[in-house]
Amino acid sequence: MDIVETRFGKNKFSGYQVDSEYQESDVIVSSWSNGIHEVVSKGTGSSGLRAPQFGALCSIRSHWTVSKSAATIVMPTGTGKSETMLATIVTEKIPKSLIIVPSNLLRSQIYEKAKSFGILYEIGMLSSEIIPPNVFLLGEGIKEKEKFEEIVMRSNVIITTMTLASRMSQQFISFLSDNIDVLFVDEAHHVSSKTWSSFKESFNNNRILQFTATPFREDGKKIDGNILYNFPLRLAQEQGYFKEIDFVPIEEFDERKVDLSIARKAIHVLGKDIGEGYQHILLVRANKVKRAEELFSEVYQKFYKRFNPVLITSKQTTREKQERMKLLQNYSSKIVVCVDMFGEGIDIPNLKIAAIHDKYKSMPITLQFIGRFARSKNGLGNAKLITNIADDNIAESLQDLYDKDADWNKLLPRKSNEYIDKEVSLQRLIDGFNSNELEDISLIQMKPKVSMVAYQIDDKVWDWKNWESVFDPDQCRCYVNEEEKILIIIEPREVNVRWTTQQNLNNLEWNFYLVYWNVKKKSAFLNASDLSKGFKLLKNIFLTEPTTINNEQVFKCLHGIKRLSLGTVGLNSGIDGPIRYKMFAGIDVAEGISESNKANSYKSNVFGHGYDGNGKVSIGCSYKGTIWSRWVESIDYWKSWCNQILDKLLDPTIDVKDIMEGVLVPEVIDQIPEKHPYRIDWPNDLEFETDRKITLSNITGEYDISNVDILLDEVQKSQGIIHFSVGNEYFKERFSFEIESKKTTFKSKGNVTTEIKIGNGTFVRLPDFFQNNSPTIWFVDGSSIQGNILVELKKEGLTEFPNSSIHYWDWESLGVDIKVESQRDQKTYDIRENSIQYNVIRELNGTGDYSIIFDDDGAGEIADIVAIAEQEKSIRIDFFHCKYSHRKKPGSRVGDLYEVCGQADKSVFWKQDPIGMIGRMIHRENLRIRENKPSRFEKGDITALKAIKNKLLIQPSELHIMIVQPGVNGAEITKEMHSILSTSHSYCLDTFSVPLKLICSK
Repeated sequence: MDIVETRFGKNKFSGYQVDSEYQESDVIVSSWSNGIHEVVSKGTGSSGLRAPQFGALCSIRSHWTVSKSAATIVMPTGTGKSETMLATIVTEKIPKSLIIVPSNLLRSQIYEKAKSFGILYEIGMLSSEIIPPNVFLLGEGIKEKEKFEEIVMRSNVIITTMTLASRMSQQFISFLSDNIDVLFVDEAHHVSSKTWSSFKESFNNNRILQFTATPFREDGKKIDGNILYNFPLRLAQEQGYFKEIDFVPIEEFDERKVDLSIARKAIHVLGKDIGEGYQHILLVRANKVKRAEELFSEVYQKFYKRFNPVLITSKQTTREKQERMKLLQNYSSKIVVCVDMFGEGIDIPNLKIAAIHDKYKSMPITLQFIGRFARSKNGLGNAKLITNIADDNIAESLQDLYDKDADWNKLLPRKSNEYIDKEVSLQRLIDGFNSNELEDISLIQMKPKVSMVAYQIDDKVWDWKNWESVFDPDQCRCYVNEEEKILIIIEPREVNVRWTTQQNLNNLEWNFYLVYWNVKKKSAFLNASDLSKGFKLLKNIFLTEPTTINNEQVFKCLHGIKRLSLGTVGLNSGIDGPIRYKMFAGIDVAEGISESNKANSYKSNVFGHGYDGNGKVSIGCSYKGTIWSRWVESIDYWKSWCNQILDKLLDPTIDVKDIMEGVLVPEVIDQIPEKHPYRIDWPNDLEFETDRKITLSNITGEYDISNVDILLDEVQKSQGIIHFSVGNEYFKERFSFEIESKKTTFKSKGNVTTEIKIGNGTFVRLPDFFQNNSPTIWFVDGSSIQGNILVELKKEGLTEFPNSSIHYWDWESLGVDIKVESQRDQKTYDIRENSIQYNVIRELNGTGDYSIIFDDDGAGEIADIVAIAEQEKSIRIDFFHCKYSHRKKPGSRVGDLYEVCGQADKSVFWKQDPIGMIGRMIHRENLRIRENKPSRFEKGDITALKAIKNKLLIQPSELHIMIVQPGVNGAEITKEMHSILSTSHSYCLDTFSVPLKLICSK
């Protein structure tokens, strides 16, 4: 049974015992009226409250003079959050407080502090006349309602965990909410989780104070409650609450040796500290219980038994954990192996060395963890963190912390401020909404669908307060930001239940109305659950009646979207008849577009996908005026999106007819077109899938899809059949594809053993996978097929590759054999100085422009060469795709361009993810080193590459793609060669606005 403890006066009881000799709770509170001395400490060793504690206390008092709404106090770990809670209780004479903490160990720690008011007596804040509170350590021991109520009423402070509180009956919870005065939530970044939020709702009528060192969550959910006070980590360091942090990195590329290498370095650091007289303890961090058990038995217990290591995980009983904690506290054990037992609130000051075998995945947890090690105490030295930096399994937000020369003393305060400032900034934006009801609904959490109707309004002022003429102010909520001209209405509405005709059985819905007024462009936007009621709202808050932007004008929103492919087309008939509306989808869209151009039909609605030069976008619109996309986003994003769409709607130069004529239309075919294929892609861009791991497996091993190529064969097409292969340097399997009677067939050549698995699914043989997930095959005229569906590109303007994009090199004077592509021999990895790639790298090195020159040649390559230049205000990334000549002399052979143009097209997608590109480079370099092969770096190294990655967090990038084919004689480029070059060029420009250049022979 989980023990329930109470501390009444000087006595402590367990279970259901209640001592008859105890101080009444109101008598205790009355003693708090005198004998409180609020002295602020002047530094280490002096008495009084710490500066952050006193600042937080003043902020709380100020807040409570004007509001009872939930509030958040941000104090770095180690600055005394627990004592601040207790100081608040005694100075504000709070009769009854409930403190919620995230763990049992922290519950016990707070209990021990609360029953004696922590160190408040020792620092001179409380005199002897102040009586400590009656404290109730709430567990699961009490089941009887009467006994529970009796102990609660006798208590001044009740302490429990969220796990235990969530198991209480609603009767117990209601009794607590009715009788406590303040709910304290420790480690408040948990409050957005479902359990915390549900429990917290029962205390909406109580004052709520939330304490945390990290007021943000990695999952994007927001912590309710305004941030009243934020004591920066930088000041905590300057004022001596944090010791310095020594980051001790190791570089071990062999995965088999990583754990032992970390352990050796950690033990060396521990031994050195002990030799210098410090009673330091080493914490070994793992990410899972099984992993912790392995590290304990196979490394620390096996090789370092003299330090008496202990293992603490969730598998141990409470008693076992307490026993092992005592071994650490009395310094009998000098090593503890755990998962996250020490992440929040555990007070063992001697924990000063951390061996991080598995890094944390988020900044909030990292800051909590580091705070435990960096807190100051006399007689203890600096905190030390040991980990391996030669791996790429690090969250993006933490990447720079694990660089070789990282200074954690500078980086942690900056990181902390970056995250906290974002939360404060968002809070200020929401504070711009002048509503007294904000505690009911969180505007921070709102993410409406990206949708709107645009109106033209020639008004100078608006009367937003007139919303009450449309909505019931007693039932609805109104929020307005006058500066941003944004109005939000939330309306509850009862609707009939569909499965019954019973009149008294209804569902409660919440309707949403969002209005944004762009004063300069005389336009307003409406996003509403009920558009007719939303329009009524607009008519009442503006003097003149809004004019809807609709009919053909609304289809201007499609302008500027390249390679627009419509998924649905809806048409209304222009004449009376039995069929007034038709919907076309999929391959029938072509018919719909054709009919839309006839006099007796007009477009009702369309939806599709395309590219805006910055990546893929989705867009839909209807003639009635609604425009939408398949996203949900913040209100701020929605506002910006509305302004972008408005610029198109008001542009008089845009012709809707031209937009529809350029739309790509699908067509079912019964045989492969008589065109030349030049590129094949994985189905649905699987190679660029980031949400799910995609694995290929065969007798040679398992491979991530990013390290496997899908390529057209040299003999790409024969008698209506397309030949392609899947493989890398370890395996290659060949397939053929054909269309017969509108049916697709994929056949393997030989005994195919390769299987593919997406995410947590099952492995499927590649031929079977392709049968249900056809690759996309591209032709030299820009058209493509996926299965038996052909999409033809309507080329406009660019039919020849621009002369300005052609660059000539004298390959003969460079001593290049134009039939030799790669700089390294595929078997020996020896350098071939007569190769194309070697000489391109030499020329790039000679310019002095690049910080990074990277040989990425091989299966899954980004490009044969990736070169990165650090410019004043941006990062320039150049891809060089090299291809050998099919003949010894340059000529006009279109076959020399097919494969290399396909490689250029594929690589353009990295424009949208330069940080992911660098992650891929680091991963591929680590694979090389682990296999004892030469480094891919021709200039720079991983440290320099990671520094560029950090710059990309704040600087924009630009991408340029170069096709390097010495087999092309620039003076003899044929019409067919221009066709493939211009197709590739327009693809790169249309999709991501990336220029393409050709480096060829004179």
